[in-house]
Amino acid sequence: MNKIIPDVARCLELMETFSMWENIRCHSFMVARVAEFLHRQLDNAGRAGAVPQRELVIAGALLHDIAKSKCLDEGCRHADVGAVLCEELGYMDIAEIVANHVILSDFEPNRYQRGEFNAVELVFYADKRVKHDQVVSLDERLDYILEKYANNSQRNEALIIKNFAACRTLEKHLFARLDFSPADIPNLLAEESAGTLQYPPLEPVASAQPSL
Repeated sequence: MNKIIPDVARCLELMETFSMWENIRCHSFMVARVAEFLHRQLDNAGRAGAVPQRELVIAGALLHDIAKSKCLDEGCRHADVGAVLCEELGYMDIAEIVANHVILSDFEPNRYQRGEFNAVELVFYADKRVKHDQVVSLDERLDYILEKYANNSQRNEALIIKNFAACRTLEKHLFARLDFSPADIPNLLAEESAGTLQYPPLEPVASAQPSL
């Protein structure tokens, strides 16, 4: 049975349908660029045990925050709500990516050590490397997430730090299969065309849009 995977044009339509704020669209396109770049480099290096379908990685990255605008307005959990939206659209594989982009439900370092990475993990990692629409280090992204989401709660802070520790493990195994370091990504992306992943700016949205 063929997987149903929306193309970039369809993802843009869905961003419009679900009233995704423009700053979140910009963020999503940069996450897609990072995820697609990692996928391509893993595939080209030929040292990964398994590489997911490119179209799935791109669509999952573009739609990972599909419910973010709604949940910032309504106070819901955007990963959970976004996953349900994707399931209702028939995008079951995308729904899994969306559900896991904040916290991985299946953290499997033994598989990563074998060089086996799926679309969920590539999008999860890419999202942790993009602050707003800029590629940053995990340290910088962690500082931002702690400031924005810990809410002066030691429990929340501990959970966020634990989640980033898992991401660091994933990063270590990812880059063991590549010929460049995590710090090289911004410059490498700047040297190439964004192609179909160049975000087409829309007219400014009238409502206030908190940053990511």
